[in-house]
Amino acid sequence: MDNQRKRLTLVSQYFYPEMISTGHILTELVVELAKKGIKTSVICAQPTYYSNQKMDKDITYKGIAIRRTINTQFDKNSLKGKLFNSFSFFIGSLWMVLKEKGNYPVVLVTNPPFLGLVGLIYKILKRRSYILIIHDLYPDIAVNMGYLRHDSLVAQVWKKINQWIYQTASFIVVLGRDVQNRIRDQLPAKQHRKVKFIPNWADPELIFPIDQSRNPFINELGLNGKFLVQYSGNMGLTHDMETIIEAAQTLHHDESIHFVLIGGGGKLAKIKKMVKDFSLKNVTFLPYQPRESLKYSLCSSHVSLISLERGAEGLSVPSKLYGIMASGRPIIAIIPENTEVAFTLKEFKCGIVIPPKDILSLVKAITCLKEDESEIKAMGLRAHAAFSKNFTVQRCAEQYYCLLKQIFSEKELANK
Repeated sequence: MDNQRKRLTLVSQYFYPEMISTGHILTELVVELAKKGIKTSVICAQPTYYSNQKMDKDITYKGIAIRRTINTQFDKNSLKGKLFNSFSFFIGSLWMVLKEKGNYPVVLVTNPPFLGLVGLIYKILKRRSYILIIHDLYPDIAVNMGYLRHDSLVAQVWKKINQWIYQTASFIVVLGRDVQNRIRDQLPAKQHRKVKFIPNWADPELIFPIDQSRNPFINELGLNGKFLVQYSGNMGLTHDMETIIEAAQTLHHDESIHFVLIGGGGKLAKIKKMVKDFSLKNVTFLPYQPRESLKYSLCSSHVSLISLERGAEGLSVPSKLYGIMASGRPIIAIIPENTEVAFTLKEFKCGIVIPPKDILSLVKAITCLKEDESEIKAMGLRAHAAFSKNFTVQRCAEQYYCLLKQIFSEKELANK
C-alpha cells in the first residue's frame, strides 16, 4: 500500500491534552496507528472539561498535527453551556473538514452526539469516506432519561438523520455487542456487516497491577487497613450513582469498609448532597486523577464499581471497565444483564453483576468479597489475564487498522 495515501483526519471534541475518557482513548489510538504508518491530523475543540484556558490553535504531539476550532468555552456542567460548546465545535469542525485538501477518509466520534452530520455532509459534498465511532447513542439516551419524548419532532428528525448517517458511513464502530445489535436493527440486512464491534481499551504500560502494600495512593488518603470500594470515572446521568451511596449508608456501621468516589459529572452534586444528608463518614470524594496516577488510584481498591441506569443498555458502554481489568481488580457492576459489561464479566469470570437500584444485592456483594480474600485475588487475576489478551490499545488499534486498510485499498483501486 502506498504510504502517501495512508492518511486520515480524526474529528473529536476531546483530544490531547484534555484527557477525559474519550480524549485519552483517541490519543492512544492515533499514536498506535502512527506506528503502523498511518498519518493522522486531528480536529478538536478548545478545552472545556478541566479548564477554559485558550490553547494554541495548531500544535504537534508525538508527530500528530492537532488543530483546534474556535468554539465557546462555557461551563460544561451547565446544559446550556454544554449545548453552546458542542454546537460551536460542530460548526467549526465542519468548516475545517470541508476546507481540507486531499482525498482522505474522516473518522468521527459521537462527541458531541450530532457530530456524525459532519460525515454525512462531507460525503455528499466531497464524495469521501468516513468512519463513525459511536460512544453514546442519541437521541435514545435523551429519550430514556426523560429529556425528550420519543414521539417529539426533535427525536423523530434526529433518528431520521441518524439513519442517513449510518447508511452513508463506510463503517460504524460500536463499543459493545448490545450497541451493535441496536444499530443493525436500524439498517437493511445487506449493511449489517459494516457495523463493527471494537471495544475500548487501556494501555498496559500506563495501568498494571500494583500490590496495595506498595501503593502510595492509599497512604495519601490515610485509609490504610480499610476495605476500599472504588468508583472511578464519569458520574453522569446514565450512571446509577444513587445505589452506591445508599449502599454506603447501609454499611456505615462497618468502619472497616470505605467508599472512594473519583471523578465528576452530572450526578456529582446530587450524590454529594446525599452523603451530607446521611452524615456519612465512610465516603471520600476525589477529582479526576492525572493520567500518570491512574495505576496507583485504580490499584488502591479491593473492589471496583461500574454502574449504568436501566434503560441505558445498548446506548452506552462504560470504558472504565478496561482500566479496572488492567489494574487486576475484581468488579461489581450495577448494570442491566444484557449489556457489554455484563457479557464481559460473565465471560471472563472477573466480577459480579447486580441489577440497577438493588441496594441489598450491592451490600451483599461487597460484604461477601470482603470476607473472601482468595476470591478477590482469583477474580483480579482473571480480569488482568483477559485484559492482556483482548483489551490492550495495541490489539484494538490493529482492528481499526484493518478497517482503514479496506478503505485505503478501495481508494487505490478507484484511482487506477
